[in-house]
Amino acid sequence: MTPGASRLFGVGLSGPALLAEERAILEESPPGAVILFRRNIETAGVLARLVRDVRALPGRPLLLIDQEGGPVDRLRDLAGPFPSFHAAARAGEGRRAGELAGRACALLGFDVDLAPVVDRRLPGAGESVLGERAAAADPDEIAAAARDFLDGLHAHGVGGSLKHFPGLGRARFDTHHDLPELPDDPAELEEDLRPFRTLADAAGAIMVSHAASARDGVPASLTPAVATRLLREGLGFEGVALSDDLEMGALARFGGLPERAAAAAAAGCDLVFVCSRIAEYPACVEAVERSLSDERREEALRRVEAYRRRLEGLRLAAPSPDDSLEELRRDVAELLALTESR
Repeated sequence: MTPGASRLFGVGLSGPALLAEERAILEESPPGAVILFRRNIETAGVLARLVRDVRALPGRPLLLIDQEGGPVDRLRDLAGPFPSFHAAARAGEGRRAGELAGRACALLGFDVDLAPVVDRRLPGAGESVLGERAAAADPDEIAAAARDFLDGLHAHGVGGSLKHFPGLGRARFDTHHDLPELPDDPAELEEDLRPFRTLADAAGAIMVSHAASARDGVPASLTPAVATRLLREGLGFEGVALSDDLEMGALARFGGLPERAAAAAAAGCDLVFVCSRIAEYPACVEAVERSLSDERREEALRRVEAYRRRLEGLRLAAPSPDDSLEELRRDVAELLALTESR
């Protein structure tokens, strides 16, 4: 088996150390990215060893994290708690929130923060399902806050990713658990898309959600109608498309992980994610290798490699991290206090 298909995957690890069996899997099938969660983060020293071990894997996978702040705050035990994106946006501090996330990621060795969320915070849907993760209801307010956050990340050499395309603001169920079906309403869809349309080029990466259209009931991540035609032709996006975690409950009716991985890659996701069940990752690679056309695989690989070059440019343009965790904690606490007072 060639390593090509494995480079189209982002993979999660089980704990704060790279286990021997995990290392063997990842050396046999080198992924394009490794994503860490709170379960992987104990102390700064333990995390540094894990980062060093991941960096030593074949192909030097990108190292990713979800560091939104608020309810999705993977680094709170080291540098947090960070304010939520909604609180930062409401206080007009999106840039500062992005800078602090970027400082933390750069200091700890991450290449990409899978943020910001640009879904609409709509009553009865995004407001309750996404809550503090979403900045606002108005697409222009979202785009302004998200641009500030991205600028803050980029200033410290860290990439970002807009999520969750084509928008979860109208979803009444959480895709971690259930499959939401969004009404087929072109005007509302255009409102969902506006922040993505505004910021796609600035971000260079977009995460595709598992929400479905009520028209066909197929999750966005698994259908070319969304992950290719709407994203590429409708938005004109030329960057890298990431799937949301393929283990989520929204995809429960759409086969096992290998089938989901193959479907997401064929639909247009360039980097597909298996975030917990690493033992099933080799079978996912085999499914993609077996079913994906050479043309589609080469297209996805080109996009992933172009994004890697973009990240390298950000790193070269940024100052070398000279923070300490103590300084970072102080500044995060200051921003949290400021957002809570407004």
